[in-house]
Amino acid sequence: MPVVVTMKIAIIGAGAAGLAAAAALSTTHEVIVFEQGSTLGGLWQENINFTDTPLYPSLKTNLPIQLMGFFDFPFTQEFTTPGEGDYPGPEAVAKYLSAYANHKRLVSLIRFDHQVIKVAPESTGWRLTLSKGKDVDVDAVVVCNGHYTQPDLPQIDGIELLPSPPLHAKDYVDPVRFADRRVMVWGSNASGIDLVREVSDSAKQVFWCGHGIDRGQYVDDLKNVELCSDPQVIQTGKIILTDKTELVEVDDVIFCTGYRYDFPFLHKRVLSFSPRRVEGLVQHILSDLHPSLAFIGLPYLVIPFPLFQIQSQWLAAAFAGRVDLQAARGSSPAVKPYNLQTPQGSDRHFHRLGETQINYLKELIKQAQLDPLPARFLSLIQAVHRIKQDHPTDFRTISLTQMASPDLPHA
Repeated sequence: MPVVVTMKIAIIGAGAAGLAAAAALSTTHEVIVFEQGSTLGGLWQENINFTDTPLYPSLKTNLPIQLMGFFDFPFTQEFTTPGEGDYPGPEAVAKYLSAYANHKRLVSLIRFDHQVIKVAPESTGWRLTLSKGKDVDVDAVVVCNGHYTQPDLPQIDGIELLPSPPLHAKDYVDPVRFADRRVMVWGSNASGIDLVREVSDSAKQVFWCGHGIDRGQYVDDLKNVELCSDPQVIQTGKIILTDKTELVEVDDVIFCTGYRYDFPFLHKRVLSFSPRRVEGLVQHILSDLHPSLAFIGLPYLVIPFPLFQIQSQWLAAAFAGRVDLQAARGSSPAVKPYNLQTPQGSDRHFHRLGETQINYLKELIKQAQLDPLPARFLSLIQAVHRIKQDHPTDFRTISLTQMASPDLPHA
C-alpha cells in the first residue's frame, strides 16, 4: 500500500465542485479553499439579485433533488419550500450546499473574498498570487472555478446590424422586457428549451433556431413559437438562416449557446486550453504535464454533484498513488480513453459526456477502487429519463417521491 504524503493543497472556488474536492482531500491533506466571493455555493446563492448570473427568478433545476445531492448527504425536501416539488429553485440548492459544507466541516477551510490572480509553477509546487495578503505556496492546485461565467457568443457576419445588442441566456431575468416583441432564441439545450417557453408568455413571436434534437415536442402547445434552422448571416432588417429562410423585423436575439472555459490565473505555458477544451488531462481531471494540477467539474451534460464527488475521490486516490495513471491515460487496451486526445475539430464537445457519463463514472470508480454507484441512483436516472420522454414540457410536475414503480426502489 503506498505511503500517503500529506500535501498542502489549494482549491480555487467554493462552489459545489470546490466543496466536493475539499471534502475528499481534507481528510488526508492540508486544504485551503480560495473563494473570490463572500459566500460559498458558487453559482448557487441565497438572496441573489439575478444580475450577472445564469440564474433567474423562475428558474427550476432540470434534475430532481433525488439526483442532485452528494451520495453521502441526501438532498431532501427539508431544503425546499412547501409546494416547490422535486425540482427546486436556486435558494434550495444554496441551502443544501451550505448544509453540506457545515456537515463536512469545510467552512473553516475557506478564505472568502480572496481572488486568485495568478498560479505559477515553482520548483517544488505552486505559488498563488491573491487579491489580498501575501503569496501562498502549495504542493498542489485543484481548479474548481466553474464554467458558467463567460458566455460563449457565436460570431455571425453582420451581427452589428441587429436593432438591439444581442443577449445571452446569462442576461435573462424575466419575460417582461419581451412583451409584444419578435424574438429569436438560438440554442437547443436546457437553457434554450426553458427560455423559449418563458419568453413565449410575453413575446408576440418567438423564432427558435437550432438543430440536432426534436424541438417540436417542447413547444407543440405554443402557437407563437416557430422552429427555425441556425442563423447564418445578418443583413439590415433580416436574419438569413442556413436553409435560406429569412426572418424579418426581429426585435431581440437571445443566444442560449453555452459558456466558455476561463482560467485567467493560469498562463497557457502551464496548460494549453481553448474556450471549449482543456488539453492534456487524464480523465478530464489531472494534468499530464503537471500531475499536481487538477480540475474538478469540467464535463458538462452530466449529473453534476455526484460527478464532482467521484472525480474528487478519484483525485484523492491519484494523489495517494492508488490510481494506475499509465492505464488511466488510455495506454491499456482495457481502458476506454476519456483522456488526453479526441479527433481534431471536436473541441466544442470535448468535455461533453451526456449518455457516456455513467460509463465514465464507473471507470473512475474502478481505477480508484471506490464504492460502486448506488442501485437506486441508477434506477432514478432511468426513471427521470422516461418521465422527460413522456412529459417533455411538464416533467417538473411529476413527483418522484410519490411515484410507485417496481423500477424505482425506495431509499
